[in-house]
Amino acid sequence: MGALPQQPTGRPQQDPSPASAWGEGHGHDPVNSYFECITACSVDDGECVTRCVEVLREGD
Repeated sequence: MGALPQQPTGRPQQDPSPASAWGEGHGHDPVNSYFECITACSVDDGECVTRCVEVLREGD
């Protein structure tokens, strides 16, 4: 207990500025085609851990 699961984000949260790695419009991101990431944060100390796994997708 102690970890609060978050919604899958596809990638760890990054700087939302226009100069961020997401680029304008947040269009198709090839990394999201291959990785699924989930961030979990502790309700005790607020520390977060992000884990990503490779996802095999057909037809992308």
